[in-house]
Amino acid sequence: MNTKYLLNRFQQMKHTYVGDTSAWKTGWYVIDFLWCALVYGASISDYFAYGFYKLRPSGKNEYITYRRYLRMMRIANSEQDIHICRNKIDFNNYFSDLLGREWVDTKTATMDEISAFAEKYPVFFAKEIMGYRGDGVKRIDSKKINLKDYIADLLKIPDAHYILEEPLTEIESIQEFHPWSINTIRVVTFYDTKNDKVHFMNARIRIGNKQNNVDNFHYDGIGANIDVPSGIISSVGYDTHNNTYLVHPISHKQILGFQIPYWNECLAFIEQAARSLPTVRYIGWDLVIRENGQMCLIEANDNADHDFQQLHNKGLWKEYKSLLKSLS
Repeated sequence: MNTKYLLNRFQQMKHTYVGDTSAWKTGWYVIDFLWCALVYGASISDYFAYGFYKLRPSGKNEYITYRRYLRMMRIANSEQDIHICRNKIDFNNYFSDLLGREWVDTKTATMDEISAFAEKYPVFFAKEIMGYRGDGVKRIDSKKINLKDYIADLLKIPDAHYILEEPLTEIESIQEFHPWSINTIRVVTFYDTKNDKVHFMNARIRIGNKQNNVDNFHYDGIGANIDVPSGIISSVGYDTHNNTYLVHPISHKQILGFQIPYWNECLAFIEQAARSLPTVRYIGWDLVIRENGQMCLIEANDNADHDFQQLHNKGLWKEYKSLLKSLS
């Protein structure tokens, strides 16, 4: 990253979380940030999102910063096996019993197999196998395209590899937040393999916004924390622009206090997934709850963001540091 980018990023984050300040005050923030980066390993995002500029040293030390986040992944996750999380074909094959949906590989399936898939699911999703944060996801209505030409075009994209997946429906009470997207549950686990215990570190619901067909934060999605023991949403909704929402801005469905249905079943489902991949101990799992209580595993994120776990929440470094020590 070049200096110009970092300065622009610093100004953007300061404007979002602090607002306009005098040149003298801005200079103070710069010096304080550099100290926090050196001592605590804070990124620009850490510094502003966690309010480091107004915390005492003891308060700053409670947070997972970017440097600590990299250390967590290095200690907890095997480089040899993270491809299972990052490659959608490897993921779908490894977790086939937990997927809860059908899919085809555009490079290995025959045109007849793809046509049969599209006949069964006229609307489906095309996903780039190495895409993340909602990038590389296309919603396709096969009745509005020439399917053969579309697949041929996908196969021509340089360095790209797409799979086609069945569209999911979710339980009505969650779909009501934002019907244009699937609104997923993210549960972050740390598998203490030494003591054979799966720890639920954090949970949140991710809700779409602005009629986008993905719920990701990077597409203006809304997040809200879930109290792990009860499954009740325990914070207001929030987004990357530091906006907060008591109710969804489009559906007006109240976010704070909502009870996630089938919560105990969710936790049991995620524990099963975590135990099945013991060499990747730190994972953020995304799942969908269907109307009948069936769970569908969407993704396993070996690099689950540390920052969103701590927004509108406490710092979690103490909890993670203790678990990391158990692995050494």
